[in-house]
Amino acid sequence: MSEQMLVKHIKWDLLQEDIVCSPNELKFYLTQIFLRLENWYKNNVVSSELKKLKICTKWIESDLLTIEACLDRTWEMLNSGYWKDVPINYRYCYSICTIIKAILLELIAYVEEDSVKLLNTYKEIIQQIDKGILLGAPLPKATNLLPEIAASLNKYCLELTKTDVFNMKIDENIYTTIFPGFTPVPNFIKPSMEKFYCEIFKPKVPALLKDCIDHWKALHLWQDIEYLQRIAGNRTVPIEIGSRYTDDDWTQNLVIFSDFLKTHISSKNDKVGYLAQHPLFDQIPELKDDFSVPDYCSFSDNEDNENLPEINAWFGPNGTVSPLHYDQRNNLLCQVFGYKRIILYSPEDNENVYAYETRLLNNTAKVDPYKPDFEQYPNFRKAKGFMCYLKPGDMLFIPPKWWHHVVGLTPSFSISFWWD
Repeated sequence: MSEQMLVKHIKWDLLQEDIVCSPNELKFYLTQIFLRLENWYKNNVVSSELKKLKICTKWIESDLLTIEACLDRTWEMLNSGYWKDVPINYRYCYSICTIIKAILLELIAYVEEDSVKLLNTYKEIIQQIDKGILLGAPLPKATNLLPEIAASLNKYCLELTKTDVFNMKIDENIYTTIFPGFTPVPNFIKPSMEKFYCEIFKPKVPALLKDCIDHWKALHLWQDIEYLQRIAGNRTVPIEIGSRYTDDDWTQNLVIFSDFLKTHISSKNDKVGYLAQHPLFDQIPELKDDFSVPDYCSFSDNEDNENLPEINAWFGPNGTVSPLHYDQRNNLLCQVFGYKRIILYSPEDNENVYAYETRLLNNTAKVDPYKPDFEQYPNFRKAKGFMCYLKPGDMLFIPPKWWHHVVGLTPSFSISFWWD
C-alpha cells in the first residue's frame, strides 16, 4: 500500500482553531472526533500497526455516522431561507465536516489494504471535497485546504486510471455578418489604459477589445481538452441542463467534469449542458496560472473600492443561450476559444424590452431578439440593437445595466470579470 495521500495536507493545529468557528450545537461532536483522529496520527501509526487498527475500526465507523449526521444538520441550515442569510459558521462547519469525513473514509479504505478500493475511495472523497468547496466557505486558518486536497487526489487518481480520449471540433468558418437593423459594436485594437478609461469605461459604452490577452496561456492550452481533463477530470462541477434558464425544463445538476466533457462537449446531446457563471477558478485554482486579470479592471466607479473582480467560467457546446438580461456591474467577457454572437441594448431601452416582473427574473427580458413578438411586445420596435461576434482572444466590455443576449455558435470557453 502506498502512503496515505490526504493526511499529508492536514495541519492539525490550524484545523483545530477552525473548529472553534463551528456552531455551538455541533462543535462538541466535531472536537471529539477531531481529537481522536489527531491523537491516532500523532502517535505515528505505521504499517505494522494496521492489524491493531483493524480491531478497533468500530470507533472510525461510529465517528463516520456522527459526521454524516453533522453534515445533514448543516445541509438543512444551508438550504433554509436565502443563501445570503446563512450564518457563516454553518458554511465553515460544512467545510470542516467535509475534511473530517474525508480523513475517516481514507482511513477505512487504507486499513483494508485494498488498492482498488482506496482508489475508488479517493474518487468519492474528491466529490465530497468539491461539495465542501461549493457549499462551504474557505476556513479562516486552513484557507486553501479543500482545493489543495482535491487537486492532489485528482492528479493521483488520473495517474492510475485509464481516461477517455476527447475530441472537440470547432468550425472556424463562422458567419459573422451583422444582421440588418443592428449597429456593430465599436472595435478597439489593444487600447491604452487612458483610451479605455476616457472613451469606453467612463462613458459606459460597450466595446470589442482585440489583441489584449494574446499572452494568456489559456488561449492555447485550453483548446486541448486532454489538458482540461488532466487538471479537472475527477472534479464535480454544476451544470445547467437546457438551452436557456427561462425555459420550463431548465435544471441544474452536479456532474463529474470528465462526464461533462464526454456527454456535452465531445459528442452531440439533445440536452444542452452548460458550465455557466461558475467560480471555477476558486474551486480549481491551478487554472488561474493560465490567465491574468486584465489591467482594465483596475478602473473603478467607487474610489474606495479595493475588491478584486469576481471571475466566472462559461464553458459549453454550441447552442448555449443566455437570454436577454443585464448585470449590475462592469463586465469584461473574454473569449478563450470558440465563437459567440452577442446582441446588446442600452439601459435607455428598459421599457422596450419588457423585463419580467418577478424578483428572481427582474433583470431578464421577456423579448427574444431573434424571434420578437411585436403584437405582445410592440415597444420592442423602438429598441436599438447592437451586435458583435466574440472570437478567440477577444474581450467585450459590457457596461452595467446594458442588456445582452449571448449565443454559443461553437463549443466555447469564456471568462467573465465583474467589478464595481
